[in-house]
Amino acid sequence: MRLQDEAAALKGQNNVDDAETMLRTHNCKATAPRIAVLRALLRHGGALDIASLTKLAQSEVPEIHEATVYRTIGTLSDRGMVTHVHAGHGPSLVRLGGDHGLIALCRTCNRVTELPTATVERFILEAQEAIGFTLEPGHFALEGVCANCA
Repeated sequence: MRLQDEAAALKGQNNVDDAETMLRTHNCKATAPRIAVLRALLRHGGALDIASLTKLAQSEVPEIHEATVYRTIGTLSDRGMVTHVHAGHGPSLVRLGGDHGLIALCRTCNRVTELPTATVERFILEAQEAIGFTLEPGHFALEGVCANCA
């Protein structure tokens, strides 16, 4: 199974118990911090910043430090298990490697929302038809104002 398919399947099942297996499958040593970070991402199910990810990982490994989470994300990113999303002027967001959806970020409250897949696919198709350019969303978030802040 390809990494993106596996990550998407794990996200869909929210199967945090498979984090250790997923790490080993991709030749990544299954240390307690790596398992905790991957499980936190699987539990959350979407993109989040490192500070929030650290808090989630600390529910499993209380002594994990934010610097360790940064190093862990670097390792998991090198293996394609996680990716980052540039989110406006704030910190980058982290998510599972199989997750390439388009994210909307509220510039007022920093709320992160995934756009519906059908909406993104329509947007990509319309852009391709209009200008012949194939968009590859996922690396950058769209910035705006959410319904609550509007």
